Amino acid sequence: MAEILLSTGRRLAFEHYGDPQGAPAFYFHGWPSSRLQGELMDGVGRRQGLHVVAMDRPGMGCSDFHEGRRLLDWPPLLMELAQHLGWEKFHVFGVSGGGPYTLATAHALPERVLSVNVICGAPPLRLLGMQDMFWPYRAVLALRRRLPWLLNPVFGIGALVSNRRPDQWPLNWAIAMLSAQDREVLGNVETHRIMMGGFRESLRQGMAGVQADGDLFLSDWGFDLHAIRVPVHFWHGKADRNISWTYAQKVAAMIPQAVTHWTEGDGHYSLPVLRTEEIVRLALR
Repeated sequence: MAEILLSTGRRLAFEHYGDPQGAPAFYFHGWPSSRLQGELMDGVGRRQGLHVVAMDRPGMGCSDFHEGRRLLDWPPLLMELAQHLGWEKFHVFGVSGGGPYTLATAHALPERVLSVNVICGAPPLRLLGMQDMFWPYRAVLALRRRLPWLLNPVFGIGALVSNRRPDQWPLNWAIAMLSAQDREVLGNVETHRIMMGGFRESLRQGMAGVQADGDLFLSDWGFDLHAIRVPVHFWHGKADRNISWTYAQKVAAMIPQAVTHWTEGDGHYSLPVLRTEEIVRLALR
């Protein structure tokens, strides 16, 4: 792990993956997760010549908590890290909960992005509603609003359960609710290790950072999607049960230079694992 001290006095933790001499790229992890999820792009980065840096968002993993942060606080933070790394321009890849951060970057830093890639990204829920979100997500968000004190024990149990093998109860029960390709991917020992390790690391400091990150998905994002003036590639599987691909379809329709890639059999977890080679190859073209 590496870290920098930001101008705000807060620490930002990050990890390097892929080819250290490759094209610069930032990876924005899902929710709840951490910089460790960036390992999903390590092998592809080495093969395709991509230097991937994944960071913990504030309050998650080893990055300091930021009280009252907004989505548009992300691009200035990213610029400080890019300056620290000596990167003038960079690719951005955002998976699931990292999708909104990718769009905020595209909006605020159009002259700095080499490519913008939203992979099964979370939508602006205040604008589009929650009806097409997977029921566990809706349940967690409902707890946040009505019984927030329950989140700590619920996520604590989740962290304990995440140590079990994917073929053991109750993980096998949870995985059984997903699409066929998602079940196959999450049954892989290495993928399971990365995904569950990223989740547990997100809780290193407790629930405050995870809650604050989740709250942003329900907030006013603070910018107009129609004002994004760079190409944005949307990748979403039509078998995604966590976040329906129709959300991505609606968001893409608001962005003038959106390029859409809908895949028939992919789910929420199979897409960023099985399609990463294709996604990176197109981004580097």
